[in-house]
Amino acid sequence: MKNLIQLLIVINLFITNIVLASGGISGGGIANIPQGQDREKYHLGKAIFNQEVSLEKQTNANVNTADQEERLEYLQGSLPNTEKRRVNLPDFSGKLTEEQLQALEYFIQVRFNIKLPEKRKDK
Repeated sequence: MKNLIQLLIVINLFITNIVLASGGISGGGIANIPQGQDREKYHLGKAIFNQEVSLEKQTNANVNTADQEERLEYLQGSLPNTEKRRVNLPDFSGKLTEEQLQALEYFIQVRFNIKLPEKRKDK
């Protein structure tokens, strides 16, 4: 009986050490989601990227579709290969407002840690 109790204690300690020594299960990096106003911009960009927002062709004269297409193609080329297969950003050309396009650019910068070139202001 005494040997049985000692054996159960040893088995219990052994199993406990295995469980505690196994380490955690890491899930990879988590994007550092911004706070404040940038948080809204990030989530708008995320919704557009994940196609959770219905986009209609913009009839507004302020929308420059050639500029949008160029910016979206650049973003598409900056994405990791897995994301390039999942989403086709140039399809959004002419469907985004300037605010939506900036939010999409911001989301991609934060989520995929991509540096976009600074925008020049030609006057």
